[in-house]
Amino acid sequence: MDSRAPGRPKVVADSADKRDTILRSARELFSDRGFDRTTMRAIAARAGVDPALIHHYFGNKNALLVAALQPEVDAKTVFSGITPETDAPGEIFVRRVLEFWETNPQQRARAIALLRVAVTHDEIAMRVRDFFLGLVQRALGGVVRRDHQDERYALVVSQTAGLAISKYILLLPDVANAPIDILAQRVGPNIDNYLFRDFDE
Repeated sequence: MDSRAPGRPKVVADSADKRDTILRSARELFSDRGFDRTTMRAIAARAGVDPALIHHYFGNKNALLVAALQPEVDAKTVFSGITPETDAPGEIFVRRVLEFWETNPQQRARAIALLRVAVTHDEIAMRVRDFFLGLVQRALGGVVRRDHQDERYALVVSQTAGLAISKYILLLPDVANAPIDILAQRVGPNIDNYLFRDFDE
């Protein structure tokens, strides 16, 4: 027997709706005004909620930015098939990353916006770092060597973030205009090196 009060499900649904409205309003204002010029009060006004509710859900503006712009990536789907038996997993990983960005421009825009802000805001940089480290761990945790794992994951993130910045922010012509297959072939061996090289040699 369900012991919840009759009104309880609606309260939960309303809470979820309010949270989604806050995130949507934050994305709009961060896009229109930039991070530094957007205030929590302005987001609350756009969302039609009390500013205290935003603090309740997200804590501060830095956390709200990351929640609003964090790309929605299903690692199990995007990186499916990368196993210990996979040949050249680094090349496949790079190809899957680029294919995801190219076929999901909204998610790509979120990631690039986060990278731009992370360069000048330490707390956001830490949150973005943790997001990308977690993504790499979910994507490659089944194939990476068991020694020096934190270092290996960090190097993969550095390569992947550098590729994203070069292609989508700096717009380096030879990177921005290169076909996905070419970039995967060029960068993939570096990823394999980070995953499998004996660092104690």
